[in-house]
Amino acid sequence: MSMIFQEPMTSLNPVYTLGKQLTEGIILHQGISQKEAEAKAIDMMKKVEIPRPEQMLKSYPFELSGGMRQRIMIAMALSCNPKLLIADEPTTALDVTVQAQILDLMNALKDELDMAIILITHDLGVVAEMCKYVYVMYAGQIVETAAIDDLLDHPLHPYTQGLLNSMPERWLGGERLYSIPGTVPPPGTKITGCKFADRCQYCTQLCRMAPPPLRRLDEHRSVRCLYCNGEGVQGGAVS
Repeated sequence: MSMIFQEPMTSLNPVYTLGKQLTEGIILHQGISQKEAEAKAIDMMKKVEIPRPEQMLKSYPFELSGGMRQRIMIAMALSCNPKLLIADEPTTALDVTVQAQILDLMNALKDELDMAIILITHDLGVVAEMCKYVYVMYAGQIVETAAIDDLLDHPLHPYTQGLLNSMPERWLGGERLYSIPGTVPPPGTKITGCKFADRCQYCTQLCRMAPPPLRRLDEHRSVRCLYCNGEGVQGGAVS
């Protein structure tokens, strides 16, 4: 298992060369020599399409653009052949063109290396492009799971509905952009019932009495709402 961290501008150590940072993990986990580790680092840099990888080993992070730094982070994460890659907002702070390049690269490497990816992101456009299955979380808790097409076409949980309604492309023609009312509860806040209750238009007293369970509706679909079944939020609690 390996991980790509959120911010490419600060994820690399500024005082070490790229070669030092790339080979450190390879030597530690694979027990090979420095020369062998450098050869593997160069091979990984080629896989992520970094030009002049031999010379790049001697470079420092400040000499690279944000997109190139993120490619280095991907090379570092994949250097020990993980079966699972966790990518935390891998396109944050990158412009749209570079974002597309990074996502295409990750998709290609996933297939080439027979690897699974867990993508952590708030960007639903990225989710739609990259993911097969989605877990929607609110206040540290899963509130809905679904295949991506089902989620986008027919969101069930009120929070998921609010997220999709907040997308700018759904509010063209001069209308005011929708936003979910209220704010996320601060970490550590003790909530007796549903964590989304204070922001939910369907909330009743029953929602505040006990935390709703995550109910499985089918193989890939689950929802955490007392009033929600496979058709959406209903007028009475679902047993």
